[in-house]
Parts: sequence; C-alpha cells; structure tokens
Amino acid sequence: MTTRNYDILVWGATGFTGSRLVEYLALNAPAGTRVAIGGRNRSKIEAVRAKLAAKHPMAPISLASMDILIGDSQNAQDMHAIASQTRVVASTVGPYSIYGEQLVRACVEEVTDCCDITAEVPWVHDMNRELNDQAVRNNVHIVSLCGFDCIPADLGCLMLAQYSREHIQQPLLHVKGSIVGIRGGVSGGTMATLGNQLGIEARRLWKGVKAQMSGSSTPQSQPPNGKETNRAVVHYDQTLGRWQGFWVMSMINSMATKWAGRELNYGPGFSYAETMTARNVFMAIAQTLGFVYLAALMFFSATRNLLYMLRAIPRPGEGPSDKFMKSGFFSLHLEAFSETEVFYGKVSGSSDPGYSETIKYLGESALCLAFDRDESFRPGIYPPSVAIGNKLLDRLRNRGCQFDVARKIIPASHDSAKKVQ
Repeated sequence: MTTRNYDILVWGATGFTGSRLVEYLALNAPAGTRVAIGGRNRSKIEAVRAKLAAKHPMAPISLASMDILIGDSQNAQDMHAIASQTRVVASTVGPYSIYGEQLVRACVEEVTDCCDITAEVPWVHDMNRELNDQAVRNNVHIVSLCGFDCIPADLGCLMLAQYSREHIQQPLLHVKGSIVGIRGGVSGGTMATLGNQLGIEARRLWKGVKAQMSGSSTPQSQPPNGKETNRAVVHYDQTLGRWQGFWVMSMINSMATKWAGRELNYGPGFSYAETMTARNVFMAIAQTLGFVYLAALMFFSATRNLLYMLRAIPRPGEGPSDKFMKSGFFSLHLEAFSETEVFYGKVSGSSDPGYSETIKYLGESALCLAFDRDESFRPGIYPPSVAIGNKLLDRLRNRGCQFDVARKIIPASHDSAKKVQ
C-alpha cells in the first residue's frame, strides 16, 4: 500500500452515528492517529467539527485540525479520490444498498480497508459475490455488519465455536440466542434503512418471518441431552424459565452467523436462532405482532410518511439524546449445542446498544484494521468474525464489553443488565 494521508476516514460525519464516531475516535484513538472526516456537504461537516472541537478542546486527537474530504457517495470518481487518501474508511452512510456500493468498489480497487454498520446482509452477500475475488487478490478487508447487528451474535458465536473446539473437542452445531434485557433508542437513519430494506427484500424477509414463526429456521436433527432446538418463535424457554417472542434482528443475525459458520467451519449444518424474552406468553405474542405491525407500516411509503409527519419515528439525522443513550444496556444469553454437550455464553453492554455500543464496535473495528493487522486477518468481504475476529474480540473486551463462555449460565457483568435477569 502506498503512503496515505490518513489512517482512518469517517465517511458520513454529519449523521447521527457518524458525528459520534468522530467524537469516539478523537477520545479513544492512539496519539498520532490521523483521522479525517468526510461527507457531501462541507458547511455541515465544518459545523460538526466546530461543535465537537468546542466540546472537547483537549481531546487526544485534535478535532479542530481534522481534515475534511467532500464527495458524493453515488459518484464513482469521488469515491476513488477519497478512498485513495486513507488506509481505512469507517462508513455510516446508509442505506448501504443505495449509498454503499461505489465506496466498496473504490476501496477494493484502491487497496483501502473499510468497515461499516450495515444490517443489509443480502447486499453484503451481493458485494461478496461480485468483488470478493478481487478484494482477496488486493489483500483488502471489507468488514460489514460492525454494529449491534451483528457484532454480539457474530463474535458471540465465534467465541462459542472456539470454546467447543478447544475445550470440548467437538464441532458447534447450534446456538440459541435470547435478548434477556435491553434499553435503547432508534435513529432516523436506522428507520430509513429499514424502510428501504423492506421494499427491496420484502419477499425474502417474509419467507424469513414465516420460517421464524414455524420454527423451521432451526435444525431438525436430534439435539444433545434431549434439548429441543426446533421451536416456534413464541415459546417457553426451559433454560431461562421465560417466554420468548420475535426479535426484530433475528433474521439478520441468523444470516450473518450462518455465513460465518460456513466460512470458519463451526460445525456441520451450523445454525443460529434468536428471540426476545417477555414477561409472559401474552407479552410474547404482543411484541411479536408489534414488530410485524411496524414492519407493515414501514413497508408502504404512505404510512411511512405519515409516521414521519406525526413524529412517531425520527427522521434521518435524528436520534436519542446522549442522556438516554448513557442509560441504555443490553444482555444477550447464548445457549450452545455441540454433539453431546450444552454450554453457555453471555454478551452484554452497558449503554444504548444501537448507538453507544454500535459506535464503540465500529470505532474499534476501524482501529483494528488500522493498527492490528496480522496473519490472522482474512482479506475479502466478510462479517467481522471472519475478517478480523479475535483481534476485534480482544479490543472490545478491553473496552468493557462482556463476551464470556462457561459450562453454566452466566449472569451479565453490567449492573444495568443484571436488573432484567
């Protein structure tokens, strides 16, 4: 790689997540890290830079001196000019199926690593099919799915697969995830991406919903110790002693973890299923229907626009307050099945999962690509576990993220998560 002007470029610095990623890197990147910020509107980026510089005048990485790069995400020439100046791009500009393709192409061709927080797994698969061979030849790492969807499930399954291989000497066959506690907000960018994906992937998503409802997305083989893994989405979890309902990210996390399982050879037919804990069967049914109802409202442009008009959902660029994000948390319980054993994992975070934790995940992914590269990294277009797995896992643990595995159920380490156990 030729000498670059910058170590990391934050692309989409004026967005709700992008501006906070700039702040995270200024406060947490190693001294001397060269960070640039970019987007399509110079005056808005300058305003973000000035606001953050006034908020953190003594930040280890000077915010006031960060260079600004301008470009249009859908203009191939702009994306090449930007990608050629930096070693790593951290992109927060979505929906990625609309605004991400030219950046990925430019990064592959300019030999620039890239990470993003898309949850658009079908789009990532498309980029992999079309550009992966070239990315491997160029030794480029395009690491997608670096947000709350899908880091906890993706790295959680990597952790469990390695434990099963090293301590049980058996392949990992199935993981059942359950969100046992969560508090977090949602931004307008997330809602815009949801609306776009529902339009593009309606048939595929509906097939996924039907599979989740029927339980056909989980393995049909006999599980160990008589444990039942082929369950409908609304069911009573005997291990947790709690009712389970549909979880909005379950299909995304299932696709990502199965993909990683194939690439990293977790075990024959490895599968992942995920639900959300409810207080009782009625709440489990209600939350499941609520997610389906919201998806229906977001699918149609007329009802989606009505929700915006009524301020029922935030517009792009809007999101929860800093105070609310600091009060957030999540706790993900994992039950893992090898050929003869059942063991457990826990992944948790002590702030808003969709934003504070996501910003941490993306920031550490960018720093990992910039400074931790070694022979364990796998070039290509892949989920985090495949591309930079253990190095990123170490970074996140060092930043206070809980990733634990044991033979018995593990309580969450964060006080906020313990409240919902």
